[in-house]
Amino acid sequence: MFGPYATDIENEWEEISETFFKKILERCKLWKDIKLRVAFTPKNKLLKRFYEAHGFVQYNAERTLVLKRHEWQRKKSEINDLSNESIEIRPYRDTDFLDFLNIHPKGAYFNAHYIVQNLNDLHTLIMAVLDDRVVGYVYYEDFKADEFTDICFLNVWQSAQNKKIGTKLIEKAIEDSFKKSEIKKIEISVRVDNTAAFRLYQRLGFKETITYLAYELKL
Repeated sequence: MFGPYATDIENEWEEISETFFKKILERCKLWKDIKLRVAFTPKNKLLKRFYEAHGFVQYNAERTLVLKRHEWQRKKSEINDLSNESIEIRPYRDTDFLDFLNIHPKGAYFNAHYIVQNLNDLHTLIMAVLDDRVVGYVYYEDFKADEFTDICFLNVWQSAQNKKIGTKLIEKAIEDSFKKSEIKKIEISVRVDNTAAFRLYQRLGFKETITYLAYELKL
């Protein structure tokens, strides 16, 4: 959920927003056991105060990072070759589903079934295989009209971490995305408390652009 957005006409912002919010709640009564989620920047203190007053609690905070094509061309020459014949990076296969399901986080905004059912030229799922077992994946979507790729998910089995698998997956996503002439930049979001991932993306040339706070209300 985004907003509510309203011009502060003679300090009527809160009244207008309250009207919008009540209509949203009325629609939500059609469903049971759902959560309302909203995201906004820390600078938006009006929304922060509004949602906290209505019982929303913060459950996440994420940085948005961006890598531009020309910056990757410069950065990749500085990156060490991570060739490792024991790790295979390849497209998703139907036989990967159970492993993918086990690695994919429960409660994610796209579930595993949704992702595999919507794979196409714009939605890509790449797997990392070690010793004939899927140990990680990266999922990304191209928005050619807007000239960017969004890396939605990157996950690696805990037992397979510290083997540079996440780095290899990200590099594959970057290389494949920038092979498309329409793509000028790549975006990725990372939790504020995930410092290891943040450092990885920085090493690859991603730069922080904005931070979002995420709040939710259980109905």
